[in-house]
Amino acid sequence: MSKDSMNLTDGSIDRRNVLQAMSGGGIIALAGCSGNGGGGSSDGSGDSNGGSGDSETIQFLTMGVGDNIESYFEDNNAQFEEEYGVSVDFTSVTWGNAQQTVNNRVDGGEAPDVSRWPARWIPQLVGKGELEPIDELMESDFGDRFYQGMAEGCMYQGSYYGAPWAASNKCLYYNKDVFEAAGLDPEDPQLDTWEDMIAAGETIRDETDTPPLGLAGADAIETGSQYYHYHWSYGADLIDDDGNPVVNSDAGVEALTLYADLNQEYGITQPSPLSSTRQDIRQLFESGELGMVIAHVYTGLNIDSAKESGEVDFDYGIVQVPAGPEGRYSLNTIDAVSVFAQSEVKDTAEDLLRFYFDPDRHFEYATNKGFMPTVEEVGERDYFQESSNWAPYIEAGQYARARPKLSNFNEFNNRMVQAIQEAVGGQKSPQQALDDAQADLEDAME
Repeated sequence: MSKDSMNLTDGSIDRRNVLQAMSGGGIIALAGCSGNGGGGSSDGSGDSNGGSGDSETIQFLTMGVGDNIESYFEDNNAQFEEEYGVSVDFTSVTWGNAQQTVNNRVDGGEAPDVSRWPARWIPQLVGKGELEPIDELMESDFGDRFYQGMAEGCMYQGSYYGAPWAASNKCLYYNKDVFEAAGLDPEDPQLDTWEDMIAAGETIRDETDTPPLGLAGADAIETGSQYYHYHWSYGADLIDDDGNPVVNSDAGVEALTLYADLNQEYGITQPSPLSSTRQDIRQLFESGELGMVIAHVYTGLNIDSAKESGEVDFDYGIVQVPAGPEGRYSLNTIDAVSVFAQSEVKDTAEDLLRFYFDPDRHFEYATNKGFMPTVEEVGERDYFQESSNWAPYIEAGQYARARPKLSNFNEFNNRMVQAIQEAVGGQKSPQQALDDAQADLEDAME
């Protein structure tokens, strides 16, 4: 099995054990500083010895925090400041410039003390010697609270370089009202395979005015994330066991052919998929303007909230991502929280981790943001085990698969997105698009 696959067992897995199988890399994020003098500066006096110094500042960097979670960080950072007698300099950046911001700060000698970010970025910073291993912390009672697979998703070259903050995976949503209008059974949608999805899409195309399926094809990192479900389900890998690119296998060409045909051959996508990001198609579905979309759990949570406020009025269902010839996969990503090697307040940084991974605090975050909990005690709570929204995602853990951990994964993914666009847009055949990508990746990874 390739490095970018997961060692998961086949068959049914109990929901209360499924989360233990998950590992990977991914993230979310706010803006501004917190609480009591959060803009203060460090006195440069070295480690914090538990954060007892009243003039000490810890810099906490995160990304993409929305309005639904901003108050969570404001309130908890203020509480941490009060309990530990320190100042929290809290900053959030947008997804678009997050990695560049981190690299610029690290290269300029101004790295944050703690950052919440995608675990898949760990190899790049470890390669620069800029992340602090936290093996002692993660091998203590603190580390025992996490699902093992999620904790291992923060490991690289045998060491822990972060703690798993949150996790996410994907399922297939379908609009029950659209299915009913098309003459399909909204309670038994028959969406087990890609062929089933296409058949439903063709019926929706012929019987309604609603675009059947959301397809991501824009020049954006998430286009790769959407496509990899197809790639893996055909038995294709991204890299081999030695870390070499293998994107143009026969199975890979078949998968990209299917992805492109959803637009070109079957005509079951929204107009102009080449200009559509994952966020665009999610928002189309949330507004009731799509028949189906592969998306995170917060899609359903957003719809429920909009229904309560009277903004939308339709019903939806959630099923597993369809299976291909070689299986079914759900892209799994993990947010890590890491300590930087440049930090002079490493003890306080570890105190901050202990503080935020309090089970009640972690439950509050997961339920507000709509991400999988990484603390086992939290995942066992009825909220996750009995919810009609969460239950399919807990089940999807058995199909979870992470993107490969590569120091240059962003560049790798960008080249794959180019190939996807070329095929979806008809500029190149899937074979030529992947052959060209393979050649470029081989050159880049020499």
